[in-house]
Amino acid sequence: MKNTSLLANLKKQPGFIMLVNFLVMMAIYMLSRWFFYYMNINSFKDVTLSEMMSISWGGLRFDACALCYLNALCILLQFLPIKCRHTAVYQKVVKILFIVFNALGIAVNVADIAYFEFGGRRTTATIFSEFGGESNLGTIFANSIITYWQVWLFGAIMIAALFWLYYNPIKRDLQREAYSGNSKRYYLWHSLIFIIAGILTVSGMRGGLAWKMHPLRQDSACLYCKRPHEAAIVLNTPFTLITTAHKKGYVDPKFFDPNQLDSIFNPIRNTQPRGGEMQKLNVVVFIMESFSMEYTGFFNKDKDGGRYQGYTPFLDQLLSKSYCFDYSFANGIRSVDCMPASFAGIPRYINPYCYYVYSNNTLQGLPQMLKDEGYTTAFFHGAPNSTLGFQSFANLIGFEHYYGMDEYPGKDDFDGTWAIFDEPYLQYFADMSNQIASRGKPFMLTVFTASSHDPFRIPDQHKATFTRGDIPMHKAISYSDYSIQQYFEKVKSQPWFKNTIFVFTADHCGVNHREDYNNNMGRFLIPIFFYTPGGQLPANRDSERLMQQTDITPTLLGLLNYQKPYFSFGKDVFDQSPSHLNYVFNDRNGTSMYYLDSLMIEYNADQLIGIYDFKNDFSLKNNLINQKSQFPQLPLMQRQMEAILQQYVERMKQDRLTAK
Repeated sequence: MKNTSLLANLKKQPGFIMLVNFLVMMAIYMLSRWFFYYMNINSFKDVTLSEMMSISWGGLRFDACALCYLNALCILLQFLPIKCRHTAVYQKVVKILFIVFNALGIAVNVADIAYFEFGGRRTTATIFSEFGGESNLGTIFANSIITYWQVWLFGAIMIAALFWLYYNPIKRDLQREAYSGNSKRYYLWHSLIFIIAGILTVSGMRGGLAWKMHPLRQDSACLYCKRPHEAAIVLNTPFTLITTAHKKGYVDPKFFDPNQLDSIFNPIRNTQPRGGEMQKLNVVVFIMESFSMEYTGFFNKDKDGGRYQGYTPFLDQLLSKSYCFDYSFANGIRSVDCMPASFAGIPRYINPYCYYVYSNNTLQGLPQMLKDEGYTTAFFHGAPNSTLGFQSFANLIGFEHYYGMDEYPGKDDFDGTWAIFDEPYLQYFADMSNQIASRGKPFMLTVFTASSHDPFRIPDQHKATFTRGDIPMHKAISYSDYSIQQYFEKVKSQPWFKNTIFVFTADHCGVNHREDYNNNMGRFLIPIFFYTPGGQLPANRDSERLMQQTDITPTLLGLLNYQKPYFSFGKDVFDQSPSHLNYVFNDRNGTSMYYLDSLMIEYNADQLIGIYDFKNDFSLKNNLINQKSQFPQLPLMQRQMEAILQQYVERMKQDRLTAK
C-alpha cells in the first residue's frame, strides 16, 4: 500500500506532469520530422533507413533544445518550490501556457514542411525581415492551405494531439491538504529538485551536459547526416528561429544590377580547366593556433636593427625551403573563421560564418571535392570533440574522419584546460598519418594545433627549455614550433613524404606585441606557405603575390590539376590567365579591406574611408584618402570590393555557395 501511495503521489507532482508533457512534445516533434522527410522525399532520395535512424537520433538533441526554450516559463512554474503549484487553478494556467507556446511551435515547424521546397533549408529569423514588407501575407497563407492541405491537416492533428494528450491529474484542490504540514522538509526537498531541473533545462538549451561544450548551432546538425542538405531533417524550425532571433541578416548592397554581377566578380572558379590528368598528391594542412607573422624570425629579419630572432626557429628553417609570401593574410579574427575560409572559400564578413543565420547553407568544401576523387580525408584537433563546433563543420564540408580528444589514447597529456599538448598530439598525428598512408589511397589530412592558446601552458618537462619571450604567448609559440619539428622528424623518412604538399596557415593572429603590426593589416598577417619535399614547388619568398586563407583551396586544386568547377571567394595565386587579379579581401567587424598589388582600401558602411600604400607604409600611418587622383587603379578596386560584398550577401541569402 505504501509503494502504491508513493507512486500515486509521484504522478500528481507538478514536475512529473511537466516531464510527461515534455515527452509528448518530443514524440510530436519526431513524428513531424518523419512527415517532413516524407513530404520532401524527392530532396532526400539517397537517405537510407539506417541513415534516417541516425538523423532521428541526432534530432532528439535539437528537439529537446527547442522545447526547453519554448517551455522555459512552464518549467519554471512547475518546479518552483511553492505549494500553490498543487492546486487545480494553478495547473490550468500552466496548461493554457503550455498549449499556446507549443501549438505555435508545431505550427511553425509544420509550415516549414511546405516552405522547404522553395528555400532548401529550415527557416531562420531572417524571414521576418525578408517578408516584413509584404502586404498580401493573408492571401499567401490562404493559398498555401489549399495547395498544401496535407501539411496543414497534419499540423491540425498534432495540435489536437497536444490538447487531448496533455497530462494533468490535478483536477481538484485535493493536494493542498497533503502539503499543509512538514513545510521545512517540503521546501528543502523541492528546492533541490528545482536546482536540478534548472541545470537540466539550461543543459537542454545548450545541447548537452558538458559545460565546456559549445552550444548547439545550426551546422551542428551535420554531425548526424552524410550530406549537408540533410541537416534540414535533423533540425526543427523552432530551433532555427529561436537560435537566430538575436542575429540580423545582411542588408542587401545594391551596387550593381544582379545580371551584371558575375561579369565583375564571379566566385565560380575553374570554369575552363587546364586539361590533362589530375595529380593525386597527398595534402597535409597545418592550422597553427594564433601564429601571427610577427612571431616569426624569417619575415622580420630587418626588425630591431636586424637583431630580431622571433620564436619559430624550425618554421623559419622550413620557410627557407618552401614557397612563401611576404604578404599572406587571415580572412577572419577567430578560430571559427579559419575553416570556412581555408576549405570552403568563405571569408568572414561582419560575423563568423558558422555563427550566422546562413550557416546551414550548402557548401562545396575541399575535403568533399578530394573525397570524390578517391582521397581519404581526416581532421585532427586535440581539444574535446565538441569544441567550437569544429567536428560538425568538418563533417559539413566532407571530412570523412574526425580525430579529437575523444579518440586520443592518452588523456594524461591533457593540458588541464584546453586540449592535448601539441608535442604528444602531433606524435599521434604522425602515427595516424603513417597508418592512413599505408592504406594506399591518396589522402588529405588537417591538424589544428592547440598549445599556443590561452592559458599558454607548456608541459613541465619543457618549461626550462622555452623561457625566451616578452609575453606568455611567445613561449607557447616556441613550444608549438618545436612540436611541429618533432612531427617532421618522425615522418620525413616515410615513403609518402615526398609525394605530399604540406600547407601551413594560422587560424588567425595571436596576441599583438609589436607596435608595427598593431594596425588593420598587421592584425591579419599570418604565415601561409607550401612545403613540397618532392620539389613540386620551388623554394621562393614571393614579395609580389598576395596570399589569403581563401586562396588555399583554389591554389591546392590548381597544383593538383583539378578538372571541375568549384566555388570560392579566393583565387589560385599561381593563375596565369589575363583576367587574374592579385587581390585579398578581409573584414574586421564591418570594416572591409581590399588589397590589390601594393594598394589597400578600407570600406565601412559602403563608404570608402581609407587608402594605403601598404608596401611602403607597413604600419598604415598615412591615409591617402585625399589623394584619390593619384591612383588610377582605384575605380577597379572599388568596383571589385563592391562586387564581392554584393555577391557575398546575395549568394548567402539565396544559398548559392557552390558551383552547381
